[in-house]
Amino acid sequence: MPVPVVLPVTLPELPDLGDHHIGGRPTVPAVELLELLVRTVAEHESWAGHLPLPFAMSEVSFPRFLPADEIERCAFEIALERCEGSVHASLTSRIALGGGMRRARIHVDAKLGLARMPLPSPPPAIACDYEIPAARVYRELVPFGPRYCNLRGVTRLGPEGGKAIVRSPVPPRQPPPLSSCPYLLDAAMHLACVWGQRFAGYVAYPTGFSMRLLRKPTPAGERQCLVVPTTVEPRRLLCNLWLVDEHGEAADAVLGLAMSPLAASTPPPPWIALARERA
Repeated sequence: MPVPVVLPVTLPELPDLGDHHIGGRPTVPAVELLELLVRTVAEHESWAGHLPLPFAMSEVSFPRFLPADEIERCAFEIALERCEGSVHASLTSRIALGGGMRRARIHVDAKLGLARMPLPSPPPAIACDYEIPAARVYRELVPFGPRYCNLRGVTRLGPEGGKAIVRSPVPPRQPPPLSSCPYLLDAAMHLACVWGQRFAGYVAYPTGFSMRLLRKPTPAGERQCLVVPTTVEPRRLLCNLWLVDEHGEAADAVLGLAMSPLAASTPPPPWIALARERA
């Protein structure tokens, strides 16, 4: 068995963390931790600042949230191990607790490397019969601060899925992200969350995904987002999502996005939940 390489890492400065909170607590977005993982692997593999395209992220999981108020007390490390033509990578935080105790938590785990399958095309059309202004989404359904309010215009939903425009905030981040703008993927997951509140009846957060295929990284800008659910269970929502460029081609696809409610989460407001309308 190969011995993993363990590298100490420092989280990049994320001055807008106060705009991203879960359960009322500022929390590092999982997509930012995934970007750190990708950048570390790229440096270790000497990819010269460019991903081998099309790029794949597979068996991705987000086992634990990382509260922003713990960052300064944590030491971070990334473990890397070659695995069947890809690199298995995980990000762990270590923190000192009272009484000489220490705690270690994995926050993101993934396999990264060149894609071995074509990027699937999005559905040609999604029938949507319900519309919500993005401003209301962020006021009542996904209550984030300005830098993470990146659904724009009108969000459209239907039993088959949802669609919306996502746009990165300005000014864009520096340096540009390596694996595509985290704000865009984060906002796409907001669309999936809103769909779940409407049709599954709960507020779900991402816990991982089976595969992400990246054809053309998008450092900043605007994309159309499409979300299609595949499985709706009492405490788990699975869906696929696409970010589509200005030519109608998929630039980024996430397959098997898994989302679940928090253990003590509150239900969606009555006006959004379709199940309550039918009751």
